[in-house]
Amino acid sequence: MLTKLAEELYVFPLELPDTPLKSLNCYVIRPDDGGRCLLIDSGFRHPRCWEMLCAGMEEAGLRPENTDVFFTHVHADHTGNGAALHALGCRLFMSATDYAVFCAAFQGTNTRQVRGVREGMPPALMEELNRTGPVFHYGSPWFPVTELSDGDLLCYGRYRLRCLLTPGHTVGHMCLYDEAHRLIFLGDHVLFSISPNIVRTPFMEDALGQYMESLKKVAALPVELALPSHRELGSIPLAQRVDQRLAHHRRRLDQALAVIGEHGPITAYDVTSRLHWHIRADSWEDFPLSQKWFAMGETLAHLDYLCSRGLIVRDKEGPVVLYSLPKT
Repeated sequence: MLTKLAEELYVFPLELPDTPLKSLNCYVIRPDDGGRCLLIDSGFRHPRCWEMLCAGMEEAGLRPENTDVFFTHVHADHTGNGAALHALGCRLFMSATDYAVFCAAFQGTNTRQVRGVREGMPPALMEELNRTGPVFHYGSPWFPVTELSDGDLLCYGRYRLRCLLTPGHTVGHMCLYDEAHRLIFLGDHVLFSISPNIVRTPFMEDALGQYMESLKKVAALPVELALPSHRELGSIPLAQRVDQRLAHHRRRLDQALAVIGEHGPITAYDVTSRLHWHIRADSWEDFPLSQKWFAMGETLAHLDYLCSRGLIVRDKEGPVVLYSLPKT
C-alpha cells in the first residue's frame, strides 16, 4: 500500500467511492530524524476512506501527536476527514482563502438548486442531485486550521515547501513546491491522465481565466517530480502537460462560441449538452447525473471567461439565463 517515492517521501492510495475519480494519492513526508511528519489530503468522510487512511497512516508510522495535515484545497475528497483527524490530535493547515470558503458553507443557505435551475438544468434533476450527489454528502464537519498564505514556508525533514496559491480549481487552491529537490505537490491543479474540473464558483468572477494564469505560474518552475492528487504521477514534463491543458481550454472556448453562434440565445445547460465530452456515455442523456452537474459547472466557467472578454452576452432578465453573441 505504501510506496516510497524519494528519501523521506511516500504515497498511499485512498479509494473514493461513488465518483469517477477512483482514488486519491495521499502523500507523506516522514523525516528520518523523527521530526514532525506531513500528510497531504485526507479523502471523503466515508467509512472506506477512513479505514484506508488509518491503515496508510499506521503503515507510514504517523502518530497523530506528531503529524501535520495539509489540505491542498477545500473539496470534500481532500478535506472530508479533517474533523476526524483534528479529533485524533493532528494539526491541520489550509490556505486562508479556501478556509474562508469552508467556513462560509456552515453559515449560509444552499443556493445551488436555484443557481442550477436558473442556468437551465431541469428542476427534477437538481432535486435528485441534492439527494444523491456523493460530493455533497461526504464533506467534513467544521474543523480549525492554521491558515496559510502565498509564499509561506513549511519545513519537514529535508524538504522546504513553499506555498503557491494557484486559484482556478478552487479560489484558494494551493500547491507546495520544493525548489532544491525540484518537486511539487500539485493537488488538483494539474493532473496527468484526467482533467481538473474548472467550474463557476461564487468566489471567483472568472475561474477559468485565473486557472489559466495559475497554470503558467507552475509551468515556469523547474520541476522533476510532479505529484498530483489523482491517478498517475507526472509521466511527461509539467510544462508540457500545462501546454496540453491550455490548448484543451482554448478548444472548449471555441466550441462554446460555435454552439452559441448556431443555437443562441441558449441556456448553459443546453450549451453543455452540445459540447464534446470525454466520458463513457453514448449520449448526453446517458451521462451520470453528477457528471452532468460538473460538466455544466465547467461550461459556466468557460461562458464566464467569454462574457468577461465581451465575446458573448448574458441575458438575466427571464426565468432562465440565456447566452448569445453580441449584436453587431
